[in-house]
Amino acid sequence: MKNNQSLNLAPMEGRTFILGREGHIYIDSTTASKHHAEIRIVEGKIYLRDLDSTNGTFLVKNKKLVKFEEGYVNPLQPIVIGGRTFIIQKLLAIASDFVAMDSNETLVEFDHRNQRRRKA
Repeated sequence: MKNNQSLNLAPMEGRTFILGREGHIYIDSTTASKHHAEIRIVEGKIYLRDLDSTNGTFLVKNKKLVKFEEGYVNPLQPIVIGGRTFIIQKLLAIASDFVAMDSNETLVEFDHRNQRRRKA
């Protein structure tokens, strides 16, 4: 995948995917938390949030690690979880398998004003 056009976010709209040792997207690292971070698709944008992980979630910016709590990210953004580097777009490609199975477990509504999620 070379650009944002390669990944269709529309089928993932409103879904939340947990990253971690026990998440939808498995992170194979002893320094990753069981539920380390989450990726949500909100109005066609990618929202990343650290889930109060022990070792944090980091963005790679100008070859430096920047601690990241939550916010919108670019699909080509590299992130570091559990000492391993991932590209958001590649993580979402893995997540798209859950959408293909049409599991409603990942479908949630996101309340922007109160920053809460509700199971749909």
